[in-house]
Amino acid sequence: MAVRIHNADIQRRAHQFARALDAAGIPRRGVVAAVLPNVAEFLFVLRGSTWSGRTFVPVNWHLAPPDIQYVVGDCEPDALVLHHSFASLAPDLLERRDLRLAMSVGGPIDGLRSFEEVEAEDDGELPDPLAGTIMLYTSGTTGRPKGVRPREPDPEPPPCFASRMGSAMLQGYLQDAAQGPHLIAAPLYHAAPSTYGEGAALIGADVVIMERWDAEEFLRIVEAEKIASTFLVPTHFVRLLQLPEEVRRSHDTSSLQLVCHGAAPISPDVKRRMIEWWGPVLFEFYGGTEGGGVSIDSHTWLEHPGSVGRPRPGLEVHILDGEGRPLPAGETGDIYFRSADGGFEYKGDPNKTAEAHRGELFTLGDIGYVDDEGFLYLRDRRADTIIRGGVNIYPAQIEAVLIEDEGVRDCCVVGVPDEEYGERVVAVLESSAGEAPEATRAALVERLGKRCRERLSRDQCPSDFVFWPRLPRIESGKLLRRQVRDTLRGEGGYTKSRS
Repeated sequence: MAVRIHNADIQRRAHQFARALDAAGIPRRGVVAAVLPNVAEFLFVLRGSTWSGRTFVPVNWHLAPPDIQYVVGDCEPDALVLHHSFASLAPDLLERRDLRLAMSVGGPIDGLRSFEEVEAEDDGELPDPLAGTIMLYTSGTTGRPKGVRPREPDPEPPPCFASRMGSAMLQGYLQDAAQGPHLIAAPLYHAAPSTYGEGAALIGADVVIMERWDAEEFLRIVEAEKIASTFLVPTHFVRLLQLPEEVRRSHDTSSLQLVCHGAAPISPDVKRRMIEWWGPVLFEFYGGTEGGGVSIDSHTWLEHPGSVGRPRPGLEVHILDGEGRPLPAGETGDIYFRSADGGFEYKGDPNKTAEAHRGELFTLGDIGYVDDEGFLYLRDRRADTIIRGGVNIYPAQIEAVLIEDEGVRDCCVVGVPDEEYGERVVAVLESSAGEAPEATRAALVERLGKRCRERLSRDQCPSDFVFWPRLPRIESGKLLRRQVRDTLRGEGGYTKSRS
């Protein structure tokens, strides 16, 4: 199911929401948290907040309820917008919250005002618009989500920095953006779908929102709505390519002028097949919640296969060794950036902020190299983070659940390459069951799988369970996670059990 939002309605409804915030006494630099699925109101709340000087915090509703509660509490919201499908979370989200405004979308929720009330507000131009910010949450090494925000408020008039970047990137590669709608096919709480969706709307495009992903439905919508641009992750490409050829051929995708993708590694074979199918309309970017902005179009990628491109104007890429010394072209090291747009900080975590910086440089924690022409190639992901279908997964949370089982002596969760998802989650177990009969191992795997499904989000649940006699730890107790990961990646047929 999809809904089309006309361009003028986005601005009109955003103005109404901004005035509702004013009427509720939300300060100009106040915070608006939103727990919303892919619905039109997400766009109204985003623009209404960031055109009136507020900070917009989209909450990942796929998180486990305790993490949703943590994010909503940590961002210190003045206002909360909650979809009725998450009504069960309302009592905990409202408890001990000094909210000036709480609204429900899509249906009534006890204790919340209906978002429909916003339509009574004036939809005219705001008398004193002010650029706000978007604070996205990413996780730290402990697995606790951390808010990433600019060090200083945006000094420019609206739209906010993230939205300006989205429209600039689209304009750079899509000359006729306003002549065709933009399709949002991924969860809006992620940075890229919302940034590109808002960016397309800012340059005049209507926006079509898919409620949830379905490969054949995506093709149907592209043809029916004559979609000009969209954002996808590599998993979407794999699902599309898995459709029967007759299904793929039966839909007209010639309206597509620009398909942005990123957020996860992509198989070169998958990318080549997509370019062969849709033409040279793919545009890849590399960056993170903290910043970045390296990109490459289809024509250039075919000349430099495997590269994620070169940095945008105002951004420098530096490759450093472990001591922070610059490395020459072709040598692999830590990837750092310097941006003319100013720095960022992790809310409430100065130590993590400091760890991500070397003076004016900052890192996303990835490893790679640049060639003689300045093209960046990734060689490894963050030491701990697993990226599955564009979703960041942090092993510490999963390991904390697994280690509670009496059958697990030690555990290590890592990611291994997966053509469909980029990476899949593998739990390596140190357990006496590893030497036991298959039935005993299967029983443990079933028990752990059930425990994970009850305690974790779907993306966090391990796909495979591997039994090792002993996990590598040094005397200090530190787990040699990279050694585990490298061993698994080097074993084409390692023994595993699926939950």
